[in-house]
Amino acid sequence: MGLYKKLIEMSARPTGVAGRLMLWFMNLSHTPMAKWHLSLIDWRDVNTILDEGCGGGKNIQRMLKRCPMALVYGIDYAEESVSASRRLNADALGKRCFIEQGDALSLAFEDGKFDLVTAFETVYFWPDLHKAFSETYRVLKDGGRFVFSYGDRENKVMASWEEQIEAMHLLPIENIKQILAEVGFCQIEVRRKGAAFHVECVKG
Repeated sequence: MGLYKKLIEMSARPTGVAGRLMLWFMNLSHTPMAKWHLSLIDWRDVNTILDEGCGGGKNIQRMLKRCPMALVYGIDYAEESVSASRRLNADALGKRCFIEQGDALSLAFEDGKFDLVTAFETVYFWPDLHKAFSETYRVLKDGGRFVFSYGDRENKVMASWEEQIEAMHLLPIENIKQILAEVGFCQIEVRRKGAAFHVECVKG
């Protein structure tokens, strides 16, 4: 297997040296788009944040800086990602930052805990979106917001990756909106930049 293909597969579940390299690459390459997504969020009255699929932890670091009084939690189902994210946010770990291994389909948090849940470049790896979105809905406070990035098959790079990564599934954005509405989310707003989507919705 070539290095490029191996790295692509590592994006779903990073492990070992190749996984660490992929996490470093994702922290770097996702920066422009991550900054765009974060710039669109209204950070007022955000005191508790959960970043699902936190990867290498760069967005957790950014949110800690944006919300200096907030508690920021992160989960990822890959042990390598959890380790990398903890290393990057070591100064705040156990104080304002809490990062654990976890599954978006079964969140280990009580109902109504978070003001904001984010998920960047990860939703396409969730095998059951209805269940995952339902879990996100459950852990949000009433009026809390779910914000995530998305790219469907119109994005040629994403479509190419989907062909090579068994765990990756891209649905049309209208299907994503429909699932969110079925779960109970309202005020579903989609903004577009090139082939990327910023999706934001509210727990009604």
